[in-house]
Amino acid sequence: MTGRPDAATTPPPITRRTPGEIDAIRCAGALAASILGQLAAAGQPGVTTGALDQIAHDAMKDAGAEPLFLGYSQRGARPFPASTCISINDEIVHGIPGPRRLQVGDVVSIDVGLRFDGWCADNALTLLVSDGRTAINPRRVELVRANRRVLDLAIQLVRPGTMWLEIAGALERETAESGFGLVTEYVGHGIGRTLHEPPKAPAYATGFSGYDFCLEPGMVIAVEPMLTEGLGDGPIGEAGADGLPAWRMPVRLLEDAWTVATRDGSAACHEEHTIAITDDGCEILTPRTVEIPDDLR
Repeated sequence: MTGRPDAATTPPPITRRTPGEIDAIRCAGALAASILGQLAAAGQPGVTTGALDQIAHDAMKDAGAEPLFLGYSQRGARPFPASTCISINDEIVHGIPGPRRLQVGDVVSIDVGLRFDGWCADNALTLLVSDGRTAINPRRVELVRANRRVLDLAIQLVRPGTMWLEIAGALERETAESGFGLVTEYVGHGIGRTLHEPPKAPAYATGFSGYDFCLEPGMVIAVEPMLTEGLGDGPIGEAGADGLPAWRMPVRLLEDAWTVATRDGSAACHEEHTIAITDDGCEILTPRTVEIPDDLR
């Protein structure tokens, strides 16, 4: 579940975790990644998003973990009514699971967050629903691959002493070169005892309204780029009148007051890892438990 890039009056303090605390987050991350893998495997044609959510809810409870999203509220919105976020096709993030059945060709983003032994972890991936026979829209395949490349690039670039917006600028350029749109309304975030902690960690730099920060060992961050099949109205690689990337995809909030979708109805995807900054790079605390095939089936 994403944060928003609101400006603050003063830079918020960023907590550096001890090795023991990172061990604890690593345990939470392994569980969150395992559950996400179960949902990816179960994401077959005909299954309902509610059934996927129930699998996650039961797995968390069986492990003694707490669903982070269930009952979460922000900005006066009604409490989130599910244990996972499952967003389909034009839905970018915060989709509410329910009776909707997955169909062949759907782009499905699944977000799993939990608290285990007092520590939080958050991760997400996007899959394309397949029956193993029907051809998948090749642009949607490339969309998901491009989103994964952006997340991989972030992980490759993370080093102590690096300013985050330097990395965010590289992610923005990678997205621009892919020919897909990006989302600026929702960004990555620190994570630890609670789901959303400082700092804000955008996957773009142009026009970001928050504070830059220098990466230091012990920081724990949820990195989560979001790409869209469609583009905004402005030229790729340039800033618009509002200072933000001119080609970013504007979003709309659906009637359920949670689901965020693309303005033009084009497909979107969302990939996320929780990472810890180390002395020489970073460690993924939510490692994938299953390999995702290149054809994304």
